[in-house]
Amino acid sequence: MDKKITDFIVTELKIGKWKLAPIDLLLLIFAPVFGVMMRVCVQSYYALPQTKEFIVINDGLKVATGCFDVLLAIVAALFVFELTKHKLKAFLAYAITLLLPVLAAGSAMWGMGDSIFVFFAILSLYLLVKGKGNSAVICYGVALFLSRYAFFLLPVFAIAFMQKKTKLVSYLAPLCGAWFRNGIVIGDGKLSFPIFESERILSIMRGENLISYNWPNFYQIIGPDKFVIEYGLVAKSIAAVLMFVVVVLVLQKGEELKDEKWVSLSLLLSMVFPFIMPQMDERCGLLADVLALVFVMKFTDMYYVAVIHIVISYIAYSAYFRGESVIPLCYVAFVMLFLIVVMLRFVMGGKRFYIGFKEKENC
Repeated sequence: MDKKITDFIVTELKIGKWKLAPIDLLLLIFAPVFGVMMRVCVQSYYALPQTKEFIVINDGLKVATGCFDVLLAIVAALFVFELTKHKLKAFLAYAITLLLPVLAAGSAMWGMGDSIFVFFAILSLYLLVKGKGNSAVICYGVALFLSRYAFFLLPVFAIAFMQKKTKLVSYLAPLCGAWFRNGIVIGDGKLSFPIFESERILSIMRGENLISYNWPNFYQIIGPDKFVIEYGLVAKSIAAVLMFVVVVLVLQKGEELKDEKWVSLSLLLSMVFPFIMPQMDERCGLLADVLALVFVMKFTDMYYVAVIHIVISYIAYSAYFRGESVIPLCYVAFVMLFLIVVMLRFVMGGKRFYIGFKEKENC
């Protein structure tokens, strides 16, 4: 009986031009249903002050963010299928993305539009892998306009240009994106763009100026309130130099980046820069969460990278909502450093660190 049920749910049926098994349909239909249920049950929570003006902005952003959660899940699935040619892995990526706790909390509790910028960032990498470099740069420009965290991927597109995968004129998009963002954000008073207005209110709410806001990075080890101005200036300089070094090392290696190598490098950068850059907050790990999911669908023996990073992101989220972290963030920062070393070894030399279980042999 069990075998008959198993055979039924995995047997592919032709539906139009597609061949889908019942298990595929379950993932496609019920993942968004459960995803919506997760979000609705806490959607009345507001991470920022419940002023009448802000609630109007935030309610709209929550709806928009939830819609982009679905679009992000679809792009993640297409990305995984492009890398693996494995339909079930693509469906799993779609379902897992929708059910990610950090993504659900982002649209239901934060309501800051984070998945909108992540969608355009992931879409830009997907288009780059597909060989549509100019379209990829335009999407990256949109991501750069929406969030400063898109800067993590800047070396990737610099390498793409140097390897002649994109045209120079397309880089007007990210330049304009960064220029318009700076022009809006540095303006005084209320910001007309909802995402930027929410960010402005959040920065005012924080009160104390820290060099790290609940993200487990280097500054949590030495103290997030130590030498804020001095460390901030030095860290920004180090980050700029590191971006240049990454581009030089990749080009010096002489190896053309393609397919999963774009993903692994992007994931590494999305881990490294939040670890060394100042003023990183609880939400800066979302891009790496989605990239880690896409990455481990290709390299399933490194599943722990995605699991640990998503847990770390949720610890950072909970530190904001609880007022303190369940686990001291200085300890979590060392775990983050471990993941960075693992990915650095993989990107630089293809070396993998395995975590698994070994069956005890009978004597």
